[in-house]
Amino acid sequence: MKLKYYVAIASVMALIIGVWCVKKLEDNQVPEEDYLVVGIAADYAPYVSINHNGEYEGFDIDVARALADRMGKKLVLQDLGSMAPLFMALDQGTVDLLLWGISITQERVKKVDFIPYHGQMIVTYPLIFWGAIPIEVSTLADMKGMRICAEPASAQSAVLDRYQNIFTIVPTERVDDAFLAIQQGKADAALVDPAIAKKFKASFPEIQILEVPLAPEDQSYGMGIPVKKTNTQLKTNIQCAIDELKVGGVIKQLEEKWAVA
Repeated sequence: MKLKYYVAIASVMALIIGVWCVKKLEDNQVPEEDYLVVGIAADYAPYVSINHNGEYEGFDIDVARALADRMGKKLVLQDLGSMAPLFMALDQGTVDLLLWGISITQERVKKVDFIPYHGQMIVTYPLIFWGAIPIEVSTLADMKGMRICAEPASAQSAVLDRYQNIFTIVPTERVDDAFLAIQQGKADAALVDPAIAKKFKASFPEIQILEVPLAPEDQSYGMGIPVKKTNTQLKTNIQCAIDELKVGGVIKQLEEKWAVA
């Protein structure tokens, strides 16, 4: 419950400090040559992907551009491939922040600070199957002896780790690899983010989705922008910029554009 209060308080504070943020950002515009280095990873549509022209696109790419513009910085995107390298880069200080549809969880809040920017509380995760959901399966505990895909270091992987003695966890570096694994019969199911399940279902009617309940410690409190706990000034500046983007309706417009609302 503490995390729930954390997110709620952050939302309230966003309204209170709105006017202050405007002045703060105006008074502290950084030089043009300053950069905002954002860690991302491709193959995570609709949040981040590469289009036919070889350019990054997606909800989080547009958020990153709007954020950098609001902060008066030049945007630098660093594609680090997957979740684990992203958090490693943040810890080492080679990126300023991460923008990759990252869920706010109790475990992650212990390690980094988050600026909430999108999404609602999640109390279930979609377990996706190809063709049909086994009759005997209604929870993760029912997947005894089966194989479930998840991306290492993801919130979904952390959930599966609690059931290691029940089924086999198949690590897949990319979400698309998890989809191919269940399609080709190399795995029985994949635990993914709700937006990803929605994308797969829209493209492939063969996908079947089972919503599995999450324990309180595994529930997500929306998506946030991770920043190192020691980088307090950057966190303040990002919070101010996100508040302005929300008040100005920019975040909502981008949610509608990328169908992640």
